[in-house]
Amino acid sequence: MSSKQQQGLSSHRIGDTSALSVDHLKCSICHKLLWKPVACQSCETPFCSACIHQWLVNNSRKCSNCDEKYIERECPRFVTKLLAQLQVACFYESNGCKQIISYEKLDKHESECGFEFQRCSGCQSQILKKDFDTHKSSCASIELTCQDCKLIYKRGEAAKKHTEKICLKEQLRQLRDECKENKREMHELNLQLDEMRILKPSITTIRITFDDLPNCVDQLKNVPKKYSGLKWTKFSYMHKSYAMLNYPKSAYATSFMPDGSSYIAYFKDNASIDAENPNEKFTFFSITACAASNDDQQLTITGHRNDVEINTHTTTILFGKPQFILLNWKDIDNIIFNSFGGTAHPDCGASPGCQVILTQLTIGQID
Repeated sequence: MSSKQQQGLSSHRIGDTSALSVDHLKCSICHKLLWKPVACQSCETPFCSACIHQWLVNNSRKCSNCDEKYIERECPRFVTKLLAQLQVACFYESNGCKQIISYEKLDKHESECGFEFQRCSGCQSQILKKDFDTHKSSCASIELTCQDCKLIYKRGEAAKKHTEKICLKEQLRQLRDECKENKREMHELNLQLDEMRILKPSITTIRITFDDLPNCVDQLKNVPKKYSGLKWTKFSYMHKSYAMLNYPKSAYATSFMPDGSSYIAYFKDNASIDAENPNEKFTFFSITACAASNDDQQLTITGHRNDVEINTHTTTILFGKPQFILLNWKDIDNIIFNSFGGTAHPDCGASPGCQVILTQLTIGQID
């Protein structure tokens, strides 16, 4: 680290200069005593390093003294020798530091000086560096994280918000959630195994993952009316990069599968998929879906044949966790999707509502 001092030193910080004239040791830009000096190769005029570099940004790379193209060189040796004779008060003198330091050791001292103020992340008070560790170890507003239950609480609120009982209850809750998630994953794996048994090599299937939709990296688009041999109504889609940029905390960003498609489809209500041509039928094997904004949202899927409801399935879908739904509905020509209920997921960053995200859909050959 180095001192926070950037431009020249104020003359009031310099000790007894009766034996030394400092007028020729001043920067011609800030008019203070040179600090970390460099010089122009053409005219040998010394400047504070920060001063000349800022000058060059705004003045076409020309020296402020000779107006020639500035080429930097080391400060003339006689100047650095004179500077080395100076004794300087610490930058943090007003905070209580009484040390007078040689010019050459000033930078190191100020980077380590215990009289620099630091802001406490808890109470936001300005605390001297030399007292900071002591303050931090006792500040009631500092946030702590329990290594066992991972709860975050303020030190001063530990007696109310992080007792031993609360800690144990939170650990138990997390274990229950983990067990519930493991059961859900096992259930999905079993469903996928069931689908593999159903989908014999002799059965031709179409697995739709939306990766062949028209490019839309920087915008939302509607799924084409005719896509993958089916008719789509009230479906939209987005690219992963768009989701990450515009909805980073939502399920739109978290629902992309590892090594999966770069696109997801989604709908809000009363969306449908139909056979493209009259008298065509297909088998609806499975779908993978999750909620975009809510926790514990309900999804109802109905299958129809010749305008007659043949199948229906209602399930609870989770926020941002695509779940596999095995249906194996045969000889249908229309699927209708409706979603309802659930509670808004905290801080998801997306518009509230019952939007549903689809990552894949598998159907049998259309006949």
